[in-house]
Amino acid sequence: MTLFLSYWWLLALISGLGLATRNIMFKVGSGHMDAAMGALILSISMAVVSIGYFIWSRVSVGEQILSGTINKWGVICAIIAGAGVAGANIFLAHSYKSGGDASLVAVLQNGFSISVTILIGMLLLGEVIKPLQALGIGFAFLGIILIAKGGA
Repeated sequence: MTLFLSYWWLLALISGLGLATRNIMFKVGSGHMDAAMGALILSISMAVVSIGYFIWSRVSVGEQILSGTINKWGVICAIIAGAGVAGANIFLAHSYKSGGDASLVAVLQNGFSISVTILIGMLLLGEVIKPLQALGIGFAFLGIILIAKGGA
């Protein structure tokens, strides 16, 4: 299991599968409930899964449940990240409720997220993008623009 967890790109792909599941199931369910209720249920589900994972990750290695380093800055960052995800899910629910197609909404949402993340990573976090990666990012960004223009 530890070897599996050392492949960041594989974990990123599995994370993407989780987002795809959210996108598809949120779209399918969007016509069956109020957008705000859907976002709330999604958040509660995320909390239950996260709490379960947290407890399992401690108990499975024999640690106390409330062990580990807690840093004020880490807590602040996690709170801001949580607020960002909650906002994303709320607007995602409304996007689907407004009739957005899952395939297009997901590309626009995630593509814009990727663009902002890359920009902040380079400008504020000192991350380096290699030329071939930059070319791929450029093509992805162009694809996002073409998808958005096709819906206008």
